[in-house]
Amino acid sequence: MTSNIDVIRAWNKVPLGDAQGTIDFLAEDFEQIGADGTVQSKEQYAGMIRMMYGSLPDMHGFISKLREEDGAVLMTYHFEGTFQNDLDLSALGMGVIPASGEKIVWPEDTVKVTVEGDKIRRLEPHEGVIGSTADFLAPLMG
Repeated sequence: MTSNIDVIRAWNKVPLGDAQGTIDFLAEDFEQIGADGTVQSKEQYAGMIRMMYGSLPDMHGFISKLREEDGAVLMTYHFEGTFQNDLDLSALGMGVIPASGEKIVWPEDTVKVTVEGDKIRRLEPHEGVIGSTADFLAPLMG
């Protein structure tokens, strides 16, 4: 049987830019809960992943710590990637963020990950600094 930590490690090993490979690790009823209370479904999360990989094709998450607690995994990580293509958020009413060509490094964050079987069921804030979509997008805006 695969441990919850093994599932998260395998998810993190998906090749750079493989949005579908990333999404395949998510349960059908997956939810991402934002620190601001917003909830993203699997489809919404998948759309965000595709947009981000389109703008930062080398984007990758780097895990610094994994530990199990109360049936879930606390994952401390950060993202890095080169902002190569404009990020079009028009569908979200947020316009277009022009590509800078610069390497972007997001601050380290900790999320609680719930795994059911071999699928990720839920991501939710734990001790993070990224509280909203605007916080997540801030490093892209210079």
